[in-house]
Amino acid sequence: MLLATTGYPFERAEVEAEGSFSEESPEPREMPTFESVAEDYLEQFAASHLKPSTRAGYRKVIEAHLIPALGSLKLDEIDAAAVRELDARLQAKKRRPSTRRNVQLVLRSILRRYAVEARILDVAPQLPRLPRSGATITTTLTADEVNALLGVSSSNERVAFMLGGYAGLRAGEIRGLRWRDVNLVQGMLVVRRSICQGEVAAPKSGHERLVPLVRELREALEDIAERPLDAPVTRGPRKPWTDWSLNKAFVRACRRAGLRSTWRLHDLRHFFVTSLFRANLPAPLVQKLAGHEHLATTQRYAHLVELDLAGVASAFERVTRGASGVTPAEPPPAE
Repeated sequence: MLLATTGYPFERAEVEAEGSFSEESPEPREMPTFESVAEDYLEQFAASHLKPSTRAGYRKVIEAHLIPALGSLKLDEIDAAAVRELDARLQAKKRRPSTRRNVQLVLRSILRRYAVEARILDVAPQLPRLPRSGATITTTLTADEVNALLGVSSSNERVAFMLGGYAGLRAGEIRGLRWRDVNLVQGMLVVRRSICQGEVAAPKSGHERLVPLVRELREALEDIAERPLDAPVTRGPRKPWTDWSLNKAFVRACRRAGLRSTWRLHDLRHFFVTSLFRANLPAPLVQKLAGHEHLATTQRYAHLVELDLAGVASAFERVTRGASGVTPAEPPPAE
């Protein structure tokens, strides 16, 4: 009866007296530091949940901002006060609101997604609101600037830059493009993969996409088309492009072309998307060609084109000239 009702064949008093069957409360688990959890996050969680390019960005944020500020704290010691102190430090260093926001987004991913899922924390801590970053204005190169850039580039650089400016490929997609993905007869290429930090993954949207070849890009590809199907379409002077070498080549080409030093390789993609909108293509089609996961991302470029300010100054001058002696139009007669 005792065995059936209590799980023990002896009276509870006898068990506790002998100490052989007494239940011992489990020892409290030691809470790890944020630094050790962040390292596990990068190795275990980020590897399967984040794209290589996103993972590289998160690693930079963790190593540059989070570990120096929070690394020695136990994970359950990170609360709203600790996050506000971290944000105050970033403000003192005059970091942009978007940078401060990104730092907190990475922290939230570690605390709310990984730590709770891994049962390191029972519940996610209450954190302050994210800093407001506000809307940003995307600027693009002009057609003349792109032509100047291509004019001073080597053959290897030229094809790589044209894939960004005339086909909208991201840097990782330029490195990942293979000759089997290019159909010069039909004038099409398929974006199937991206290579970041030497790691192959799907494009950022997670989907393959088809992009038509404009005449200039098609001719440039035909000039170098005698290569194995598995070979990279474009490569550096001696070996395949790396993240560093492709960006460095773009910076050098901008310097030779006399362009401003703040342009990035990704701005060629901005040029591609805004050019599509200036050609009056509908937003859903532009979204597919650019490989945007969300239409809202594509619409940002549409708004940029709609707010094209090239004619504002001349319109303003026409008004001011009227105020300084030019006869204005006659008002309509009163009824």
